[in-house]
Amino acid sequence: MSFLSWRWKEFFVAIPTLCVAGPLLAVEPSTADLEKELAALAEIPNWSLTTMLSAASGYKDNILLSSSNPVGSGFFRGEAEATLLRLPTAGLDGYVFLNVIETRFFSAQQTDHERTAFLVGEVRWEPSDALKWSFQAQGYHQDQVFDVSTTEISLDTSVLKITGFSLMPGVRWNFRPQWWLDVKAVARSDSYDRDLDGYDDGEARIRVGQSWGHGSDWSFGGGRRWRAHDSREQFSTGGRPLSGTILKARLTEFGTQLNWVLDAEKRWQVNGALWREQNRDNGTGYFDYDRDLIMVGATWAQDPWEIQLGFSRSDYEFPVQLVGIGIAPEHRRKKETRVTIDLKRRLAETWELFGRFETERSTSNDDRSRFRVNSGYVGISWSWDQLSKSLAE
Repeated sequence: MSFLSWRWKEFFVAIPTLCVAGPLLAVEPSTADLEKELAALAEIPNWSLTTMLSAASGYKDNILLSSSNPVGSGFFRGEAEATLLRLPTAGLDGYVFLNVIETRFFSAQQTDHERTAFLVGEVRWEPSDALKWSFQAQGYHQDQVFDVSTTEISLDTSVLKITGFSLMPGVRWNFRPQWWLDVKAVARSDSYDRDLDGYDDGEARIRVGQSWGHGSDWSFGGGRRWRAHDSREQFSTGGRPLSGTILKARLTEFGTQLNWVLDAEKRWQVNGALWREQNRDNGTGYFDYDRDLIMVGATWAQDPWEIQLGFSRSDYEFPVQLVGIGIAPEHRRKKETRVTIDLKRRLAETWELFGRFETERSTSNDDRSRFRVNSGYVGISWSWDQLSKSLAE
């Protein structure tokens, strides 16, 4: 189920390290000054807390992702975020991150809300400059309308409640200056409300990449995922369940990613990805699909402003599923396009004004897989960073 593919941002530990070490390396301090700075650093706690609260209001013109009768509504959106970061000590560091988003619609019939909650913790150990081990655990919950026309029996949208968790051990090896190899394994389990079918996933990923100035990097890699459903049956090529069978699937993916920071002040950043997926089931191939993905983004930041632009396009081809009737029906095709614009302005040290506009379009030669949705909101956020406070003092 492509809509359940979690691709959360990796957290940093290099920045806190540089923040602490940088003042000591910039000049040749006197012995008294050095002792004073070391004493101040010793008082910084090993664990640092960062929090963010935000509230926003906006409008969404197609809450149920309908292909024929879109229903819109205004909404209120609240978000809470907290990060507990352990500063590097003897090569060991880690973090715990919590994010909760609640959206309440003012006028909607089938659903009056959307909710996501995400909790992740990671421990990382760096025994040498060339080697880093990590272990990550995630838990998540989603309650919202999904487009399930890619991997589900139904070729439209559904209101789903999904709860799951995943475990991800990994290792990164810097085998040459600026070159690295990243290997990860993933075990995931998802369950659905109302006794709907869940599944278990196993996944292996590998990437080779190069890093260069200002935090830029490029990588190429791939992975393979194995999925076993709890109770879903295989389907015939005509879309009928095959009694006594259990559906399994294998997804193979590969591609390249680029994150390019254009200047030392990090005012300009661009990123992009080209990806290819091939999903194959263990039956007739009814759930098989090929997916080509392109993503492009750009960020401009000049205090107190920040602007982010994003574009993504997915093309699906279904080699077995057919559309229409007659002598020569077409194979099903589907295209998804999304454009996002984010605008932020810092009002004070802890306050920020933000806005977001997003438009998404799904087109297909099957009418049930078509929809268009636009949404936008503006709001204000408050944040507090314990580490910055400690360093300032």
